[in-house]
Amino acid sequence: MKNNKSLQYFLIWGVICLLANLFCTNAAAFGGDQNYWVDWVKQLSKNGLERFNGNYPPLYVFWLWIVAQVHSLANIPIEKGTLIKFFCLWPVYFGHVGLVDLASRLVARFKLPKYSAHLVLAFVALNPALLLDGPIWGQVDLFPCIFGIAALYCVNFRGLFKYASMFFALALLAKFQMILLLPIFGGIFLRRYKQSWRGLPLMAVAIVLVLLPFFVAGNLSGLLTHAYLNTTEQYPFSTYNAANTWMFFVGNTSRDANPLFGLSPEGVGFLLSPSWLGKILFVIISAYILKCALFAKTLRRTFELATWEAFAFFLVLPGMHERYLIYAVPFACVWMVLETKKAWIWTLLVTAICAMNISMVNGFKGADLWVPVSGLALLIFIAGVVNNFAPRAFPALIEKLARIPFPRFTPYVVLALFLFPMLISEIVGLMPVNVELSSNQFYLTDLPIDHFTQQYGRPRVNRAVDGATLTVRGQQYKNGIGTHANSELFFKMPADADSLEFVVGIDDEAGGGGSVRFIVATPEETLWKGDVVFGNRKPQAGKVYIGGKQTIILKADADGDNAYDHADWLNVIVTKRK
Repeated sequence: MKNNKSLQYFLIWGVICLLANLFCTNAAAFGGDQNYWVDWVKQLSKNGLERFNGNYPPLYVFWLWIVAQVHSLANIPIEKGTLIKFFCLWPVYFGHVGLVDLASRLVARFKLPKYSAHLVLAFVALNPALLLDGPIWGQVDLFPCIFGIAALYCVNFRGLFKYASMFFALALLAKFQMILLLPIFGGIFLRRYKQSWRGLPLMAVAIVLVLLPFFVAGNLSGLLTHAYLNTTEQYPFSTYNAANTWMFFVGNTSRDANPLFGLSPEGVGFLLSPSWLGKILFVIISAYILKCALFAKTLRRTFELATWEAFAFFLVLPGMHERYLIYAVPFACVWMVLETKKAWIWTLLVTAICAMNISMVNGFKGADLWVPVSGLALLIFIAGVVNNFAPRAFPALIEKLARIPFPRFTPYVVLALFLFPMLISEIVGLMPVNVELSSNQFYLTDLPIDHFTQQYGRPRVNRAVDGATLTVRGQQYKNGIGTHANSELFFKMPADADSLEFVVGIDDEAGGGGSVRFIVATPEETLWKGDVVFGNRKPQAGKVYIGGKQTIILKADADGDNAYDHADWLNVIVTKRK
């Protein structure tokens, strides 16, 4: 019965969790971090592991290597966009669903009341901090936390001791910040040393398997230097957008070597700098946590200590980023499941602070969200109407679904069934549209622009006006002209030119904004005038007869103001008379 209840919970909230993650992936990512993913995937695609110099630990680098191979096999460009974000986040999707899986097992084991169980699982599945950091921002901080959770869970059970050290090592190989768990894991490990040491051989095997490809590639020392040694001094600031102790006392991006209260760094004054004082405070807190862990005898106490250690990591250490409180959130979620009455308020507060801090830098926004959000609003309203007229419809449906003997791995299968078609769709969209030209056809871009007028920037051949790959609603184009309304592009046509065909649209680099009317004209008359084209909408195709016309003008007229009017003339083909 317990396993059946656990499965029911997981089937509901596991699927909701994965849908929420996929939905939020359409939000605008943090551009600076997306540049890192693009650069690293390009490195791995071109040079493999041999000359990789990214500052990420090896376990996630393997996934980036897979992403690079997919791009190479599909022959698609590696650049900022939905595909690179979506593909890089696969470990986060599975990690979040796995967290819901664990929570479902625990609420069933501890027999939480049905109402409380659903509230707790809803909070884990739809946790705003996890969604903001992962699918919205595009970060993978949840990935190492899953290994950390596994390590803390295993070290508490005699039958799982042998796996605990391996999971802790994998957490460190996924993100160095998981060293924050050392006081808790180390304390319990030492208390149970007679059994826990037996997991060390398995840990050694895991470390060797992860590091071996870098050793073979001759880049092991470079990887360890970039991913572990260099990152400790990467940001010499007291805080880097992190709403912690140093933001409160000295402000954002102040130098961490400057002592507090205007003291001189000479003598012992340097000890009162955020750099030294923060580390001293963290060591003191960690020592206390270690002492508590030595006497921690329950799973709930273990995750309580992990929550506060991760909170202290963010709060007192210098050089913290705005999102580094995220490491406390997964541990707090598990603590809340285990000890709801005590932990729910702390989990809520930690989540709220983390979510607010992330939102101040990269909130929930993006043009691709308008249609899904409006569709969701419509769906909720229809569901409310159905519930009003047939209040037993949804409970009856849930009861029927609960009787179906779904296997436990169903949410993971559903996740895979969503991911692979979405991946294929993204890859197809990024394969540039190819047009087979006949012997009497050529691209207009083969001719020089005779002269032009343009209110913003300059026209770009085969690129959007701001330099991105020509892309309209996710579909890339190799050939075309990126311009900006209002603009007029003048071309001298050959005497045997007969017709002009083209596709027009607002480039995706405009972020979904913009509205433009495209016009083909001569100095004497208008030959073709399209409907107003809007951002994030299908491109519009056109064809016009140009026989005997010496000069052709491609016009992009702003529909009102010209904000975000990144106008693309795509696959503009001139057909000559035979």
